Amino acid sequence: MRWLAVGVSLLVWLFVAPAQAQQVRLAAPSDCLVNAGCAVGLKSAYGLDVAPAFVPLTVADAGISALDDGRAEVAIAFSSNPQVSRPDVVTLRDDRSMIYADRVVPVARRGMLRGYGARAKQIRRRLNAASAALSTFALRGLNQSVIDGRLPEAVGGEFVDANGLGGTAARKRGKRIVVGFMNFDENKTLAHLYAEALRAGGFRVVVRSVGGLRPEAVRKLRRDEIDLYPAYDGSLLRYLVGASPSRLKAGLKRTLARIDAEPMRLSRAQDSNVFVTKTDTASRLGLARISDLAKYWQPAGS
Repeated sequence: MRWLAVGVSLLVWLFVAPAQAQQVRLAAPSDCLVNAGCAVGLKSAYGLDVAPAFVPLTVADAGISALDDGRAEVAIAFSSNPQVSRPDVVTLRDDRSMIYADRVVPVARRGMLRGYGARAKQIRRRLNAASAALSTFALRGLNQSVIDGRLPEAVGGEFVDANGLGGTAARKRGKRIVVGFMNFDENKTLAHLYAEALRAGGFRVVVRSVGGLRPEAVRKLRRDEIDLYPAYDGSLLRYLVGASPSRLKAGLKRTLARIDAEPMRLSRAQDSNVFVTKTDTASRLGLARISDLAKYWQPAGS
């Protein structure tokens, strides 16, 4: 019986140990552990604790670069990133519907809008017109231009001109509008796009980094350190209220009103988190769905 037990233990080790020994790291933005589209969602939808495997990215949209450099086996990428379509990159299927729609939307401080009085209508109109021109396809094109080496400010400005939103209106009186951007190229490009749409209407605008991601953007908005920034509706709402269905029903507009902010028009451009890996890694590790990662990541609460 002792030899039988040893034999069974050996078989278990042969089949289980390789998966346990294989390190599968997740490269993701620095806010992953508090993000409903990353660690929080993995815990609630898949029952997985990704913290021990988490590799924080200095630049939020550098997930595929981390795969290329061998710093991780799986990464968070943005669905609007053209590199997601590369033949050597595989998107893992979200088989438990964790990922939600994330549309680009400018979020503005109500105090800034009140300061402009009746002219706030022009601010809303110009921001809404820029959002109306923006689609996911167009956003991928903007991102590809930046990947090709062009400056985000040039790419955003050209989009405004190409869509009939440019101009040289007379300078408006009023405080300078500070447009913030989060720490990745797409958001910086969008910030310059919306800033240029306002400048064309005669508003004084400056573009600044918020020095981080969503938590820093919201903090600076609440402290009046920025006047608006390009947000993503699904992620922002979940950040503000959590993932509780009852709380989500309040919607973005009512939720933002609690912090004296206002969403402008939602664009058609979507940018959700997706989980990606390289094709050879997917084949070697047997990865096709996010739930397949349970073979390598520990259960939440263990």
